Amino acid sequence: MMGMDPSKMTETFRAMTEKSMEQSKDAYGRMRAAADEASKALESTMENAHQGSLQLSKKALDAMRANADLGFRHLDAMMGAKSFSEVIEMQTGFLREQAELNTTQAKEIQAMTQSVAQELMKPGKDAFDKAAKQTGK
Repeated sequence: MMGMDPSKMTETFRAMTEKSMEQSKDAYGRMRAAADEASKALESTMENAHQGSLQLSKKALDAMRANADLGFRHLDAMMGAKSFSEVIEMQTGFLREQAELNTTQAKEIQAMTQSVAQELMKPGKDAFDKAAKQTGK
């Protein structure tokens, strides 16, 4: 074999095979870790979506309840009106109070929606940041 020692060739082949297996195991470990992280991020995202949906639903129900209470209080007050001018005054006050309530509710729901959206994106952002740090090493 042209001066090649078969035992050295076998040893070299064995060393190359072991190194290749080690690299494959490392690559598999990194891929599995990345898949686990993606899975965790997805689970967190889904949980955040569920919790956010519940929070927004509760806020919407609270707003509906507050609007209904305001309407019933207004109707009750209107029943005691003694003159047309008092009805007009009550109606004007009711409309102003309703507009203020709706503005406040809209701001609260908008702020909550933004918060829920940020919470929804957080697991994915965290996973991306972690992956970026690991590849940047």
